[in-house]
Amino acid sequence: MSYSIQVGDRSLDVTYDTCSVSQYNLTCDVIRMTRTNTSLGYTNTSVTVADSMLCSIEWNRGTVSNKNSKETTKIDGILRCRKPCEILTSDKVYYNEKYYEIVYVLDVNNLGVLLEIGIKRES
Repeated sequence: MSYSIQVGDRSLDVTYDTCSVSQYNLTCDVIRMTRTNTSLGYTNTSVTVADSMLCSIEWNRGTVSNKNSKETTKIDGILRCRKPCEILTSDKVYYNEKYYEIVYVLDVNNLGVLLEIGIKRES
């Protein structure tokens, strides 16, 4: 991209490149299951809460347990992203044609901007 800067009677042409390296190099979907009442009774429907959300996932090589709750839960990875919307532990993450349960959602530094989400693959 280029643009011009005018300084007095002199014009300067400036060019720059946008860095293509990003901290968030993956995309995933956050899906919420909702129950709707129809004429046939209650049905579960999936609603995409965040579509193509930019994120990064740090996969665990061994077993890591969640220290945030009283129960010990094994997690497969830690997903980091900007907060696109309200994400609940009852939601699911869809990445690489697989569904992952959300074990915990942690607001990094309590600023409401960055999220750390523990995920576990559904069996």
